[in-house]
Amino acid sequence: MGVSMFFRKIGTAVKKSPPKRAPMETPSPRQAALEQFIVEEIEIGDVKSPAAAVPLRVRKRSAWWVSIKAAAACTGLWLLLIMASLFARSVWPVDETRMLTVAWEMWTRSEFVLPSLNGELYARQPPLIAWLIDAGWVVFGVNDWWPRVLPALFSLASLAVVHRLARLLWRENGEIGRLAPLVLLGTPLWALYTTLALPDMLFVFFTLLGWWAVLIMWRHRDMRAFLLLGAALGFGALALGTIICVYVLPATGLAPLWVRDGSRVNWKYWYIDIAKAILLGAAILGLWLVPAGMQAGSPYVMEWLSGSLIGARLDLFTTGRSWWWYLAWMPIVCLPWSMLPLLWWRLWHIRREPLSVGMAFCVIGTMSTLVLLSLIEVKQPPFLLPLLPLMALPVSYLLMDESLEGVGDNHPLGGMTVPVVMLGGALAVLPKLPRVEVLPGFLWDLSPFVGIGVMVVGIALAWLPAREVRRRVVDTVVTAVLLVVFLILGAGSQFDEFYRTDTVGQFLANAQAQNRAIAYVGEYQGEFQFAGRLREPLPVIDPADADSWRMNHPDGLLVSDASVWQPRQANRRQPAMETLYRGSTLRVWDANIASAPR
Repeated sequence: MGVSMFFRKIGTAVKKSPPKRAPMETPSPRQAALEQFIVEEIEIGDVKSPAAAVPLRVRKRSAWWVSIKAAAACTGLWLLLIMASLFARSVWPVDETRMLTVAWEMWTRSEFVLPSLNGELYARQPPLIAWLIDAGWVVFGVNDWWPRVLPALFSLASLAVVHRLARLLWRENGEIGRLAPLVLLGTPLWALYTTLALPDMLFVFFTLLGWWAVLIMWRHRDMRAFLLLGAALGFGALALGTIICVYVLPATGLAPLWVRDGSRVNWKYWYIDIAKAILLGAAILGLWLVPAGMQAGSPYVMEWLSGSLIGARLDLFTTGRSWWWYLAWMPIVCLPWSMLPLLWWRLWHIRREPLSVGMAFCVIGTMSTLVLLSLIEVKQPPFLLPLLPLMALPVSYLLMDESLEGVGDNHPLGGMTVPVVMLGGALAVLPKLPRVEVLPGFLWDLSPFVGIGVMVVGIALAWLPAREVRRRVVDTVVTAVLLVVFLILGAGSQFDEFYRTDTVGQFLANAQAQNRAIAYVGEYQGEFQFAGRLREPLPVIDPADADSWRMNHPDGLLVSDASVWQPRQANRRQPAMETLYRGSTLRVWDANIASAPR
């Protein structure tokens, strides 16, 4: 290479200053040979490599087309999830129906400051998602599909923000940014929550927006990004609670630990901008909280602030857990990527190399948040949802980084064969083992042949021809999304009739139209308010007070779960209405019959 450059310089000098000869001077054979050699070297040096020979415009067009295809794949899989949810099931109690009830009561009372549930102030539900649902009802009319599409739209927007995060962390490799949204969508927990009418996806979006603002502050030295950070904190608090600070602020405050690329950051102004962002977020939250406090009083504000630090709790999960519970759940919520040997192979390969900025940001952000979450008493799997993007980014880096190309790609144990075979073996022997409380009970009811079938699938994977890493990742994503779609369709077809609230809701709505008094015996969380478009709340009474309520309302109706309360000699009486509901039987009794002696 040095000789080539030497002769190229000589040739350039010869072109610029050709030797002066006499008009009739004939070069000697030796001189002529030297000049010919120099000309050949110049011509060879001017030949560009195939990559460099491609015009820049063509390369940009090719990258643009690849990005369009990746975005189309994400959008198509996302639409598949949404259509499966809308087609296969209704809005299920109690968490989804509770959210719709809060929005419905805001709508009917035209009260958009104080959320209420069954006519009472409800401090566990921040108001943002109810505001957006009501805004959609203004445009589309009152329906049950918009509340489910709304979180899905925020899920899609979150995938776009994940792409931007990857481009800021690894701007030299566009493939990481194109693959990260697909990896995230191929995580079953993310795919499942995309279809749920809950505020979690709104919260995830604003969490990602906060991280995006932090990376803009670092990468582009644009201190105005604190405006975006403050907006993310404020609206994130309105989406799920002040717990957003637990996710965004640790990675922001520990920036000196992950900024390790020689960047010169003025840390004094960095932390000043963080303080300004916190003040801006508090001001945005205050625009709602101050009027709410003026109407409901300071006790409501204090209750909301204390409860918002643990987010919106779901009744689907219990709350008492050990401090290490999140660490045990992380490999489960990160499936199937936590089972991919190729990732662990490459992670082991770079174990002694210094962490890149992207890897350091994701590791520090994840670990610091897990530590803080472990200190909070309430522990639920949905609280890990905002951390899944910080998992998808390193996974995409390990799969698509050019320096790791070829590491474990063609190894026979690098694919999903061994994990799938082990999973199938576990499912085959699990029914013979003692019951483990933390795992779902239906696993012990499965036939051993289910596990054997999974093992056969894993063995079959070993016979498939090896493909490039990107193609294998796309196949894994498509398979994971299809499994979630089949799960939604199967659960909807099997269980939707036991979770429908519209039949009971319509029955109660007709009774309210007849001015009949209605009371719910037991615990009621507004399951039938939206389904029946009820205009009045339902009084909730204890089973011990059912007789006294009946005496005061002889023409009324008593609604109760059969496992909670039934009238005396219920087997000899005919309820006004009866339906299967959430693994039990829900009955509506006429008050003048409910306690009448036989």
